[in-house]
Amino acid sequence: MSKGLALILTLGVVLAGCGKAPERVVAPRVVKAFVVGDSVESDPSSGAITMPTVVARDPAALSFDAGGRVIALMVTVGDQVQAGQALARLDPRDLALSESSAKTQFDAARAELDFAESDFKRYADLFAKGFISKAELDRRKAQLQLSRAKFESTAEQLGFISLRAIEPGTVQAVLIQPGMMVSARQLAIRVKLSGPLATPQQHQAQQRPVGLRIPLSALIDGKAVYKIVGQTEDAKTLQKLAVTLGQVTETSAEVRSGLAVGDQIVAAGVHALSEGDKVRLFSR
Repeated sequence: MSKGLALILTLGVVLAGCGKAPERVVAPRVVKAFVVGDSVESDPSSGAITMPTVVARDPAALSFDAGGRVIALMVTVGDQVQAGQALARLDPRDLALSESSAKTQFDAARAELDFAESDFKRYADLFAKGFISKAELDRRKAQLQLSRAKFESTAEQLGFISLRAIEPGTVQAVLIQPGMMVSARQLAIRVKLSGPLATPQQHQAQQRPVGLRIPLSALIDGKAVYKIVGQTEDAKTLQKLAVTLGQVTETSAEVRSGLAVGDQIVAAGVHALSEGDKVRLFSR
C-alpha cells in the first residue's frame, strides 16, 4: 500500500470519528422524598398546615395567624362544620386581587370543584330515585373527596392561608367577608361547639388519624405513587406503585395497601416524572 493511500485511509477514519455525535448523558432529576410512616404535617414538601392546639387558641373563636385580604368565605351562619374543615381563605400578599395570577388559578380550581360538587349532587338525586347503585354513589363520593382535596392543595400551594375549624360545631357568627382586610388574630368566625371541649391530649390524637398517611401531592391521579428504589445515591430510580386509599383529607390521604412503613416516595411534582426515571434526593 502506498504512503499516499494509507494517509487517505487514516484521514477517513479520523473524520468518521469526528462526525459521530457524543452520547447524551441525562442528569438525574432532583426530587423531594417522603418516608412512609412519618407525620405528613412535619414534612416540608407536603404544604400541609398543622392545626393549632387547644392551648394555642380558643376553638370557638377563630382567627387568622396573619393579616391580609379575605379571598374566599365558604360558610354562613348556621352551617355545620367538622374539625379541620376550611372555613375561609386569606391572601397575605400586598397586591390587587384583580391583578393576581394566583387569584386566576384559584378561581379556576374553585370552578372545577364546583362542577364536581354539582355532578355529585346529580348522582345523589339519581340514587334517591333508584336509578344507580350504592356502590356507584360511593365511587362518585370518593371522586368528590379527591376533587376537594386537590382544590385545597392548590390553594395552599398558591400561598393562600386557610382558616380551619378546630372542633366540630355550628357557625354562630361570621365577622368577615370577601375582599375585607383583616389583621392577625382578629376574630373572624365564632363556632358553637357540638360537644364538650377536648383536652389537649385528646385534640392532638384527633389531629393525627390512625393509619399510613402520605401527602396529597404524592398521588398520581389519585391511585398511584412513585416509590424511590435503589441502594446508592447514584442508582435510585422510580417505580410506579398502585395504592388503595382510605380517608382523604384536604392535605393528605390514608393508604390502605400498596406501601409499607419506611418506603420512600416522591413527595411532590409527580406529574413531571415517569417510571424508570433516574433521580437523586433533594437535601437541604
